[in-house]
Amino acid sequence: MICREQDGYLVMLRQHEHGLLAGKFAEWFKEQHVPAEGRRAEVLRAVSNHDRGWIDLDETPFWNDAEGAPYTFMDFPLVPKLTFYRRGLDEIEADTPYGALLCSSHYERLIEVSGEDCPELTAYLKHEEDRRARIHRLLENSKPLAEGELYYDARLLQFCDDLSLYLGLSEPGTPKSEEHPWFRDGFSGSEDFSFTSGRLISAEWQDKTTLLLDPFPFTENVEVSFKLRRVSKKDVERKGIALAFSGTPEEECRITVASKPE
Repeated sequence: MICREQDGYLVMLRQHEHGLLAGKFAEWFKEQHVPAEGRRAEVLRAVSNHDRGWIDLDETPFWNDAEGAPYTFMDFPLVPKLTFYRRGLDEIEADTPYGALLCSSHYERLIEVSGEDCPELTAYLKHEEDRRARIHRLLENSKPLAEGELYYDARLLQFCDDLSLYLGLSEPGTPKSEEHPWFRDGFSGSEDFSFTSGRLISAEWQDKTTLLLDPFPFTENVEVSFKLRRVSKKDVERKGIALAFSGTPEEECRITVASKPE
């Protein structure tokens, strides 16, 4: 679950909804910068489904007593999280082995950033190392990877994941000085795209419905919508997080992502 507090409410976005939003961004990414021999359809499915392991977990939010807030993707206990990571990757691999290779590498990067360690993590990393080696062998015998293909697609997944996460963690219209610290200096890794000329892509709200990006990574302005819930903290106190969440109707958030004016 992606969660932020806003004016007495917990604004909650399911992880798979966030993943589907990332997939929409990948669909509109500048195709001329995608390697000619790439696996575009597989990459789009992988980006959209990279967080599908969270689908069941997000049906019923869990309360983190230590933080006095719902567990989120950032602090959810590691061992069950790894179990659902693996299940999600199994489902992706059944659809697209290359997509599973891409998403497995993505998760490994996230785990390295977290700095956590335990025997279950060691076992998970070995399992995923074996998965990636198996898929590499499969691709070598069918459609070998082009030079730089996996690296490029990994950057694409990272950027679309981060941009979608930005929308989940940001109240539309938030001033630049108050935005989430992860993105205040731009989206990490976005400087690797050729059209950025080594600059980080940065975001800034023009108003409550329009987000400006510079340099602009899409073929045209992109209008996206996603579903979230604004759960009253008073309802959480009265009913508990599970009932408060299930009793709150979803609302649709519509955002236009546009190029920053010259």
